[in-house]
Amino acid sequence: MSVFPQCYAAVAEQLRTLPGRVAVVDIGSWTIDIMPIENGKPNEAECITSQQGLIRCMRIINEECNRQIGQELEENVIQQVMATGEAALPDKYMNIVKECLRDFAQKAYNTLKEHGYNLDVTPIVFVGGGAAVMRLFGSHDGGNVRYIEDIRANAKGYEQLGRIFLAKRRNQIGQG
Repeated sequence: MSVFPQCYAAVAEQLRTLPGRVAVVDIGSWTIDIMPIENGKPNEAECITSQQGLIRCMRIINEECNRQIGQELEENVIQQVMATGEAALPDKYMNIVKECLRDFAQKAYNTLKEHGYNLDVTPIVFVGGGAAVMRLFGSHDGGNVRYIEDIRANAKGYEQLGRIFLAKRRNQIGQG
């Protein structure tokens, strides 16, 4: 039996193209998970989970809209901005949403820096729902950053890892 962390599965299809050491950053609904991968293998001893996911970000956006305008936005509208950078919103709302998303991205970068990752040189792969947020609203544009925005990346990765595991088991049985 094998168990693989979710963010590892998200990059499984790209393992051969990743450098020797890379930080995979999975930005999901509730958490930001940082996992270093070294020579194709997850280093679970250095994994980090931060409780600052996208749902918390959406709450902050609505708190700020309520504070400044006295109205909140529906989640699907905020999610549309997160995914595409656009929505049919009056400027006063869009400005708040974009500013909060830039703040969120900066906090994600700060979390990486706090844990010793050099954003200028460490290869970083952002995955999960927040990969689009980082691409659209993050300020770091180094050539060492990749984004996997496919929301099915984890499922595809688990499927690939399962195939590899089964092929190895068949070979072991055939040789035994």
